[in-house]
Amino acid sequence: MLTWQDCAQTSLAWFGPRELLLHLLFTPALLLPLVAGSSALLAWALQWRSPGVLALALLIPLAVSTIYSPIATALLTAWLQGPLSASAAPASTTPVVVLVGRGPDVAAATTAAAAHHLSLQPGSVVYVSGDQRSTAGRLLALGVPPARIAGDSCARTTWENATRTAAWLQQHHPGAPVLLITDPWQLARASAAFRRQNLQVLPLPVSPALPPAERNRLALRETAATLLYRLQGRF
Repeated sequence: MLTWQDCAQTSLAWFGPRELLLHLLFTPALLLPLVAGSSALLAWALQWRSPGVLALALLIPLAVSTIYSPIATALLTAWLQGPLSASAAPASTTPVVVLVGRGPDVAAATTAAAAHHLSLQPGSVVYVSGDQRSTAGRLLALGVPPARIAGDSCARTTWENATRTAAWLQQHHPGAPVLLITDPWQLARASAAFRRQNLQVLPLPVSPALPPAERNRLALRETAATLLYRLQGRF
């Protein structure tokens, strides 16, 4: 029997401003004119002459536009994966596979990896945190028995993924390590959040087949989230 927890969602005051800022970051047609206008205003406030104002209004947006390039995607991806360069110690007991909500494209890749691991480890189970039941449905379609699947639709952030998973593990599999499967952009930050819950984490990156623009979006989003976690002392 599939074990799943649904929660009544309450609004978080900071979600709206966060999504607005992220939408601005992901939309060059909005961000670059805003940067150009701000640069021109700065140059004008500094009483630069017209050529200097024009140069600043052109050069700074041009520099900012490089964050959308394939090179920026590759550099940000390498930086995000840096904390995972050291290999994790092998688990002493069978780990619980954990998936976190990342959308259908990422879920297609992570559920396939999870199902493969579960087929090799008959005693292992999987917990899906902060995703829709459709992810559990993917696991069922891949042959994972419902008795080996649990999860919640409650967690809305990576930190909540970690805290809710830790609470479930404490109740059902105390002391079990976590085989955390997610995309390579989120994995280091998610691993840090899970370790802050005193969990042993075995990180497993899975790269979904995504177009360049989506890979860039994930790299930018995770870079912003990682910097925020560092400021909050969570990383």
